[in-house]
Amino acid sequence: MGTQTARGLADKVRAVIFDLDETLIDSLQGHVGAHAEVCRVLGEFLRGEGYPVDEKELLTQISKLDDEMNKQFIYDRDEWWPRLLERMMIQARLPEDLVKKLTRSYWLAYASSAKPYPETLPILKYLKDRGYLLGLLSDTDRLPGMKRYRIEIQPFRDLFHITLVSGEETEQTKPSPEPFLAAAEKLGVRPEECVFVGDKPFADIEGAKKAGMRTVLVYRRDWGVKVEADYVVRSLDELRRIL
Repeated sequence: MGTQTARGLADKVRAVIFDLDETLIDSLQGHVGAHAEVCRVLGEFLRGEGYPVDEKELLTQISKLDDEMNKQFIYDRDEWWPRLLERMMIQARLPEDLVKKLTRSYWLAYASSAKPYPETLPILKYLKDRGYLLGLLSDTDRLPGMKRYRIEIQPFRDLFHITLVSGEETEQTKPSPEPFLAAAEKLGVRPEECVFVGDKPFADIEGAKKAGMRTVLVYRRDWGVKVEADYVVRSLDELRRIL
């Protein structure tokens, strides 16, 4: 959209609400670390059970599973690992304590590997200096306390006026409009006074549009899903021409 339209939008917006993963922090690096740790722990178990392990194939299947489960909004990693063995036609039964260990190992490795994009802190400070209210809205990790932990370790955590973990502080997760409306209410603004910035068209953009918010898609990769955002950017820096 043109500069005039962008300026018109800026005049109407009071709050900018962000997604976390792959919007503000580099999830690609987070997944590399998480998948490698799951591969290590699971591979060790399978070898102990007498199953040959092709680590390259195991990593490939973990990565594919990650994308598929996200598209289906299945965030509980405990459900992932039996599915992983099933798709690899491995008959081993995973003990419950190992399932829990795999999930916790995944998230701790992800948390230590997924760092903010270089432009994240500068754009958040820019928007705050311009007087916008800032919100952070992210879906639960389905491991109690983990999403809050991952938010709290971020260097930008104190820049937000509110943070909300949907699925824990709300009944529904994205793309339900419920968490988006809850975030607007916590900020004390109307949904139409909000812009939501996220990377997943099927969750972030669809849900924000249902709630009546303006939307910005940060194009990190092609999800193969067609949901039209009001604006599409390749970098958070481009928000400067919109807001």
